[in-house]
Amino acid sequence: MKNIRVTCFIQQGAFGDSKILKLESVLTSVYQGHFGRDFKLTFCWISIPYEQSYIAGELSNASTVQMPVEDGTPDPLRHEFMREVCDKWQKITHCSKDEIILVSPNMAKFKAFDNKLMNRFAKSSRRSTKLKMVARMLAGKLKKGYLNTSVNL
Repeated sequence: MKNIRVTCFIQQGAFGDSKILKLESVLTSVYQGHFGRDFKLTFCWISIPYEQSYIAGELSNASTVQMPVEDGTPDPLRHEFMREVCDKWQKITHCSKDEIILVSPNMAKFKAFDNKLMNRFAKSSRRSTKLKMVARMLAGKLKKGYLNTSVNL
């Protein structure tokens, strides 16, 4: 079974716990419906405090979802999948089409981006920062039932 990490950046307090758990269930079904049951999705929910998210210089409550796909996934399949994810997200959250940003890069690009993200921290503090992030995610899971933390460390 292949593990796929899905990262969701959402406005703090935008969705209740039950909506987040429903999104995890529905989006897992959508992913497996398009790409097969050999994939296990692990969702990481990162909340962005109010007034820390902007689009085009304006406050935004848009969610950004990163759901990587296998390298070489044909564009028609990728686009059909992305359309269904956005439709399901909008139906569950009642957001508009302008409030969901979905990124479905090839897995190799996703991993490279993740490495660059960690490299923004000083080399001497990368390990402790990563441990802090994981600890907060796990504490969030114990508290709410799903992996979550704030964008502010």
